[in-house]
Amino acid sequence: MSDDPTAEPWDLSPSPDSPAARIADAAAALDEVIAELPGGGEQRTGQAEMAAAAHEAICDGGTLLCQAGTGVGKSLAYLVPAALAAAAGKRVVIATATLALQDQLVSKDLPLVAAGMAGRFGRPVRWEVLKGRNNYLCRHRFGEHAQEQFDLTDGPASPTERARQRQLADIEQWAPRTRTGDRSELTVAPDARVWSSVSVSSTECIGAERCPQGHHCFAEEARARSARAGIVVTNQHLYCIDLFGDGYLFGPHDAVVFDEAHQLEPVVTQVAGIELTPAGFVRLAAEARAVGAGGTAADAVADVAARLASELEPLRDTRLGAITGDLASLLEAADGRVEQLALELRRPDGDDSPDLERLRVSRLAAESLTALRMAASPPAGTVILVEGRGQLRLAPLDVGDLLASRLWGRQACVLTSATLGPHFVERLGVPAADHTYLSVDSPFDYPSHALLYCARHLPAPTQEAYRAAATEELAALVSAVGGRTLALFTSWRALHDTADALCEQLGGIQVLRQGRDLSNTALLEALGDDPATVVCATMSFWQGVDVAGPALSLLAIDRLPFARPNEPLAAARREAAGDGAFMTVDVPKAADLLAQGVGRLIRTTTDRGVVAVLDSRLATARYRSRLLDPLPPMRRSVDQAEAIEFLVSIRERNVG
Repeated sequence: MSDDPTAEPWDLSPSPDSPAARIADAAAALDEVIAELPGGGEQRTGQAEMAAAAHEAICDGGTLLCQAGTGVGKSLAYLVPAALAAAAGKRVVIATATLALQDQLVSKDLPLVAAGMAGRFGRPVRWEVLKGRNNYLCRHRFGEHAQEQFDLTDGPASPTERARQRQLADIEQWAPRTRTGDRSELTVAPDARVWSSVSVSSTECIGAERCPQGHHCFAEEARARSARAGIVVTNQHLYCIDLFGDGYLFGPHDAVVFDEAHQLEPVVTQVAGIELTPAGFVRLAAEARAVGAGGTAADAVADVAARLASELEPLRDTRLGAITGDLASLLEAADGRVEQLALELRRPDGDDSPDLERLRVSRLAAESLTALRMAASPPAGTVILVEGRGQLRLAPLDVGDLLASRLWGRQACVLTSATLGPHFVERLGVPAADHTYLSVDSPFDYPSHALLYCARHLPAPTQEAYRAAATEELAALVSAVGGRTLALFTSWRALHDTADALCEQLGGIQVLRQGRDLSNTALLEALGDDPATVVCATMSFWQGVDVAGPALSLLAIDRLPFARPNEPLAAARREAAGDGAFMTVDVPKAADLLAQGVGRLIRTTTDRGVVAVLDSRLATARYRSRLLDPLPPMRRSVDQAEAIEFLVSIRERNVG
């Protein structure tokens, strides 16, 4: 310290670039945004902690994995640092798991951030949304072919045809008015066949430089706008396609945020693999005929579809060590036939000007050739699967190496989810010494507001008596609360068997089924419209479903969500894991999915309810602690009477 009394005192405030200053900056910005929320919002310690960590990672180019419990407010916790980075001249990409969350960020959350931080920057926070090409109207395809879509076929049109014609008429009215061409603007979502007739995939697109409408293409305009924006909102699937492609869509950026990051592994598995299906060859042949090309070559490709379906049928749900025998011969023949079709598509019809529709279909043929040749020589570490209704799929066994070579260390990465345990570090290949892991608890009062009930007295799910006993148990719980129930199942058969029985046992309570009675959105609305409702649903309702308030008071789970023993990709990963596969592969995945399912119940500070797990293994199995640890801190019970008493109290509270 200087002895000179005239010397300036030391400035003890943190420098603008110090960690302390960054934390203070993120906290102040978050406070400004919260102050603009309806009612003034509320301060959440966990949200501030996450915002500070995200800001630090983005500033330093680091990697953050943050498990943020329901109610933390993770969207604002990463959007505020993203806005700070954008104001400093950086580009941040936010990749969500679903288009619905993507639209929520753009229509609700980012406007709140912009309003709250307007005074700080003196200029607006700029963001854009970028979706896959097939989400945008193709001006060329619509202009060339729209009119013929409206022409009635000979004879009276069927109800389906009339509905499609009405949808096309709506698109015709909307097309001149829309600025973005994004189909989410349409009031009624068009039928998949209708939309595919007026849009193109990235594979089919002939390129802006060739297309007569390329100078004002909606998809290209969206990409150009996103290139000028500080924040770009997209989905994980599109980001990963670009990550493993040429990087054209997003270009250089300083940071990426993965929301619902527990979905990143399956997204990468899908994007980095390939698939060959009979339906794909049928479509290629039909598209070739529609543009007046192919002839015999198109017929030959259509024949491949029939033969492929026949070859794959006995192999359903199996893993192949290699593609050999008749299947290998068929794929080799398919290669030749598709190549011949591609040649036919490229031949001019006596006109020097290119036929753009034929060019589009030739790109589909090129994609099929690429997949066929990859199947003939699969990359190392690839698993060959036959799934579903005749789908030959090649998938990477481990996504960690793929992400390590393309993602980690190249820009700042923030990954967040309500279920993002430390084991994701290894599963995603995050460098062990080059990341920060943070777990932020939910602010909800789970011990008082929620009960986790396990029906320990029920037979094991593998026993014949289980289904009848579990249904009787569920009926008793539903009766106690008077409906207000979402029942989650791990198979369609279990769903329908249980729903059939509940219809007989629950008088005055309607039982609705996913996939049969209403659309997914309408099923959730039905819970809110009529308390005396049970919705029976399967895997797509385990994640991303939000039913806040008294509409949902009982969440029932029929059995623990372990992967089927014969599920090919899971079997391959078990084999690679060796003797400890069950604890290192099966249990962590089941725990993640169980936590996602349980998270559907308590969505606000006033919600109350019971999670009823009708699988005794949650209370008796030696691995039960691994399943229970990721769950919110609910009270736990194996006493049916206690669960019913709590449900009755919730019912009385809601009525009162």
